[in-house]
Amino acid sequence: MDIAPIQTAAPLAHTGTTTNRPEAGFADLLGRAIGQLQAISDTADQKVNALATGQDVELHDVMLAVEAESLAISLATQVRNKAVEAYQEVFRMQI
Repeated sequence: MDIAPIQTAAPLAHTGTTTNRPEAGFADLLGRAIGQLQAISDTADQKVNALATGQDVELHDVMLAVEAESLAISLATQVRNKAVEAYQEVFRMQI
């Protein structure tokens, strides 16, 4: 089993040049995650609506989409809970 290195093999050199474009931060990561959660939810809603209106859709596809949405929402809730706990822990620290 190969484990990928955390950093690149070559050391990072500081060239003195700066770029105007900042790297993706936590807000960008959070925005993308919420977008993915919304996409999963929209897909499940479309499949449920298609089943309810009598369109040709397989029941197992609908159930898989609904279960995937449920798991995604549960994961998002747990991540939010851990983030709130971490924030509260940092807030309680004495400097």
